[in-house]
Amino acid sequence: MKLTTKILRNRNFSLLVAGKFMSIFANQVLTFSLPLYLLYATGSPALFGSVLGLSFLPFIVTSPIAGIMADRYQKQRIMFWLDVAVTAIVTVYMIISGMFATVAPIVLIKLIALNAIQGMYTPTSQACVPFLVPEGKLIRANSILETVNTLSNMAAPPTAGILLAGFGLFPILVVCAICFAITAVMDLLIRVPYKKQQASGNVMQIITSDMAQAFRFVSKHPTLIKLAILMFVLSALIPGVFNVGVPVLVIQHLGMDAVHLGTGRAIAWVGGILGGIIAGSLGEKLTLKSIPVTSIMLGFSIVPIGFAVWMDIPYFTAFAIIVASDFVSGLALILWSIPIWAYIQTIVPPELIGKVMSLFSGLPMIAMGLGLLLFGMLFERFSFVPWHVIFVTSFICCITVLLLRKHFNTIQLVANAT
Repeated sequence: MKLTTKILRNRNFSLLVAGKFMSIFANQVLTFSLPLYLLYATGSPALFGSVLGLSFLPFIVTSPIAGIMADRYQKQRIMFWLDVAVTAIVTVYMIISGMFATVAPIVLIKLIALNAIQGMYTPTSQACVPFLVPEGKLIRANSILETVNTLSNMAAPPTAGILLAGFGLFPILVVCAICFAITAVMDLLIRVPYKKQQASGNVMQIITSDMAQAFRFVSKHPTLIKLAILMFVLSALIPGVFNVGVPVLVIQHLGMDAVHLGTGRAIAWVGGILGGIIAGSLGEKLTLKSIPVTSIMLGFSIVPIGFAVWMDIPYFTAFAIIVASDFVSGLALILWSIPIWAYIQTIVPPELIGKVMSLFSGLPMIAMGLGLLLFGMLFERFSFVPWHVIFVTSFICCITVLLLRKHFNTIQLVANAT
């Protein structure tokens, strides 16, 4: 606790934490409410999943660009302009959304623009951490960030559900615009150490050269390659169940509304808070050797959801089981992700940290986008037997973990290498 308090006394780190809270809260409110608004309007799981999935495509482009910019320019300035851009986009959306009768295209455009910005913001903010706290405190610093992220994720769904059910979409947009504007002001107050890098050639040559450096570094570290495979598989499958399957099951199969769904997601995020507390108490004892256990927890966390919709049980009991599964998933996800980020921040040289972090931030988002597209179609195709989708998904996750587990059980931390 004393060490956590000492880290938070770091002015720049505290501002980063507060800014991330506001940014993620606003982002999650929009990400929750816009597709749900579309599901209510159309009733189509496939369209719901497709819009969610397509909105993640910008990560393919924006994440690498963010990594290059984070290494070559002042990180706090990048975050400031990104938050300003999102504030402007939300404001413009409020103005023009009432001009269109067709819901899906305007929601998709808004989500694409939002994720394009977020695809640059996330790796930039994560690249700040090793510059703001000592190496020996990276696990606890990341656990603080993940706990705060979880709090914002927990607050977002019920806020969005209540506002959407009671007042419609417009108040949600106003709240989010204000949050992003406040975050932009916080970004200006952060001071991150910065060393200008030499550049030669045109923009495309710089991008190609910088990303080639990042790929070369990753290719020399088998652990990073295994992590990339695991992150891709789990990020494609687990979020598909919770972000597409759960809303469809709760609203269409259980007959509940956005308030129930948002409240359930908020309760489930308490698991993430518990995970952050456990990670903070374990500190540097939490290493990559824990990855097989937490990965298996993630894979099995969705199994009770399958039984909840398969068995003939009361709707509220089924809903409680879904929430409990989401709770376990949130707990496992935090304990799974913190040692991964700390490991990457430890072994990657400062001049490559932004680029490598962008690869590992963008990869799960790209996988998630593909997964959301897939699960939207699967939950519509197997709408009468959705538990088949869930059980097969859990099986694939667990097989992937079992194939990779020996590597993480024997991993040794290596020194920085280029």
